[in-house]
Amino acid sequence: MHTWQKWKFNHPVFHKACWSVLFVFIFILGKSIPLPYTDAKSLVVKNTGLYVASLATGGDLTQLSLFSLGLSPWMSAMIIANLLTQGRGFGMDRLSERRKDWISKEITLLLTVIQGFVLVSSMQLTQTGWAAKGAVLLTMTTGTMFIMWLSNMNALLGIGGLTFLVLANILQSAMKTGLAGILMLADRSTTRLMVVVAALVIIMVLFAYLNVMADRGEYRLPLVRLMIDNNYASRSYLPIKLTPAGGMPIMFAMSMITLPTYFCLFLLTFYPQNYWLAWGATSFGFTKLPGIILYISLLFILSLAFALVNVNAEQQAKAFQRSGDYLLGVRPGKATERRINRIALLFGVVGGVYNVIFAGMPMLMIVSHPGQLGIYMLPGYVLMIVGFSMGMIDQINILSIRKQYRPLFDHAKEA
Repeated sequence: MHTWQKWKFNHPVFHKACWSVLFVFIFILGKSIPLPYTDAKSLVVKNTGLYVASLATGGDLTQLSLFSLGLSPWMSAMIIANLLTQGRGFGMDRLSERRKDWISKEITLLLTVIQGFVLVSSMQLTQTGWAAKGAVLLTMTTGTMFIMWLSNMNALLGIGGLTFLVLANILQSAMKTGLAGILMLADRSTTRLMVVVAALVIIMVLFAYLNVMADRGEYRLPLVRLMIDNNYASRSYLPIKLTPAGGMPIMFAMSMITLPTYFCLFLLTFYPQNYWLAWGATSFGFTKLPGIILYISLLFILSLAFALVNVNAEQQAKAFQRSGDYLLGVRPGKATERRINRIALLFGVVGGVYNVIFAGMPMLMIVSHPGQLGIYMLPGYVLMIVGFSMGMIDQINILSIRKQYRPLFDHAKEA
């Protein structure tokens, strides 16, 4: 076998890519497995808000399958668990990482059961009775837990981390919903269809380019490294992205916005005459103004939260103290942590405003044009796709750099 062929098949990127392809294949296969006691006449969920949110979290409520719920319960559970475990009351902040992980899984199971119960209650099954409903609910719960396991395995063995399956689902659904919106705008006119497609392609390419520039842009804090040669000291810095959160807030906001709707629908099964529950079940969606305002608010808040989490000023400050490095003109320790936090918060605001303008504000048009939901969702999809893709490219570059240095160690062994 030629040298380049050996390099290609032995390269860590190739092995990780094979694992990711396998996981995506299993994911797509699972979306084709129907739920028990359902057929073509079973009720497919018609709540637009829940349908759109499911697409951005690895699910699909347009067809009743093993993976209909997707990762939405898990994403919501991670946010809730993080809020609970960060609190200083009852000693929650002193829990071990293993216990925190179990709390997240327990909340995931609870949310999965609630969301699954709501969906099962709206289905027209081929067999009546609680036994059939219980079997469907158990199947959907198992599907969500299996997707969660697949995502963790992809983070361990594949490329793209926990969000790779979500990215695959977004690409598939964006093409479907975008095509439906384009056909609606074209209104059966071939000329108009060509104009709409050309305009959308140009806009999306320019928008994707803008997102790449925003993702790659960074603010550089001058860093003094004691163990580095003076010739390179001026090049040392701590980079902080202009949009530190990337596309993560959009995905998590779409997951979190479904919670009020699901909880209201869940409680309506026990209190069917309650006016406020009925209002909440219909108002917090992407076609209603209260739901869109909630979504925009979540976008901004989560952009700030993910910026602080991704930069992690406390960990950076401790790492500098251990290595003896320090920010130019800033005292080590708490002063360094506060300085990094201020910069992270500043650019978290910048990223939040950016996400609100491009992913949030177009959603306001849905109130007056609900039939064109697929078109107004495209900017948010592009933001997520670019953010996830840039993360994958960074991971591939890191793996490639590691591979490039391996001949040095092989040569040392031979010597």
